[in-house]
Amino acid sequence: MSKFHLRDISERLTSSLDLEGVIDQLLAYLRAVQPDWHPTLAFYEGSRDSFVRVYAREHGRLERRDLVVPVDQLPARLVRKFFQPSAFFNADGRRSFLAKLFQTNPVYEPDRFEAVQLNPLSAPIPWQSSICLPLADQDDLIGLLIITSPRKNAFPSQSVGEIIPVKSLAALAIARRLHAAGRPTPESRHAEEHTRQAAVVMQERLREMESRYQALAEDHGQKDAQLNQLAHDLESLNGHRDAYRDELERVKQNLGALEEQSSSAATHLNEAYAQLAGVQTNNTDMRRTLDFLRDVFQVLAREHDEQGLTRTLVAWFCEQFEVERCSLMRADEQGTGLKILAQRGLDPKIAGAVRVRVGQGVSGWVAHHKRPLFVRMRQDASPVTASGVDSYNSDSFISVPLVHKERLLGVLNLSNKRDGAPFDDLDFERAMLTGSVLALAIGGQQERARVAVRAA
Repeated sequence: MSKFHLRDISERLTSSLDLEGVIDQLLAYLRAVQPDWHPTLAFYEGSRDSFVRVYAREHGRLERRDLVVPVDQLPARLVRKFFQPSAFFNADGRRSFLAKLFQTNPVYEPDRFEAVQLNPLSAPIPWQSSICLPLADQDDLIGLLIITSPRKNAFPSQSVGEIIPVKSLAALAIARRLHAAGRPTPESRHAEEHTRQAAVVMQERLREMESRYQALAEDHGQKDAQLNQLAHDLESLNGHRDAYRDELERVKQNLGALEEQSSSAATHLNEAYAQLAGVQTNNTDMRRTLDFLRDVFQVLAREHDEQGLTRTLVAWFCEQFEVERCSLMRADEQGTGLKILAQRGLDPKIAGAVRVRVGQGVSGWVAHHKRPLFVRMRQDASPVTASGVDSYNSDSFISVPLVHKERLLGVLNLSNKRDGAPFDDLDFERAMLTGSVLALAIGGQQERARVAVRAA
């Protein structure tokens, strides 16, 4: 059976003469029903989004404390439950939101760690249990009824369910006293706000019109002065018009002469740029050739036997010339035939069996005439017909004789440049230098071997 007699509390609240009488009856009744309960009633002011006064009844009489506690200083969960932002900043959706809020979420029970934030609105006791109930006038929040107790678990669900009707009666009585005291309704507040905004807009428009009038007056005066000045300048210009016309003709003639000089200078400058680019390209090619030659001498400076030296050089040539096929052919003792001493890119079985007579094919022609052969592409004139073998990726190749003291030592062949690109003049120049240095190295090595044999 409920400990609250709703008819009794309703009569007490209705018989109260003023707002504080209603609050005093409510708090006294709650204390009388449950002595360990310490209720307080905190009033909310929507214009400041804060609680502005708190009523308590701790010493047998009603006490009022005026304060300002912004909503955002309360426990976050309580704020999310009773002060959802959309309820106060979206005016159109506020009514339906609060109606649903107070129907489905009528009570909030704080945790102990939220006591510090809730203490400004609660009774000044070290409480162990607490509940918060919102009081509303239709959809307009009036305040919070906060009940604390030094006992743990002092508010079971049955007690909370019994308090809610009492809270509703108190909210109705307080709302009536507030309206009787001239509390503005939502409609009156809306009309007042609309009037205030209209007055502000009107004052702003008057200030704007006054400012525009002053600006137009100042602008009118400035334009009068400018018109007078323009009239004076026009008279002066008419007096000097012929002189300006003659000066303009002279300027046109000078511009024509300058354009001709500029065109001639641009032509000379383009020629100079072309020559400079050619010189820079030659310098770059020369530097690359010198670097290449230096690398050749460094390779030759190492200790090698003839077979090891030729294999090393062939492998190195393939990397430096970026070719996939390179062969070094040696002439026999009679100087009538050539065989492959070292190679890369050929089948070793085929390479070992290759014999070329001097005068036969490309290598034989180079060996017979002791002259290099450089073919960039098929259209180039060549004294030798190409073999037509389809294992070549392009028609471009270089073949250089190795001659030492008028004696033929062999032939260096380069073909199949990577990506099928043709050989250029720089490749041919480097191949010639390489052939000369290689002939010098091989010929010198052979002479040293013959001297050593004679000495033995």
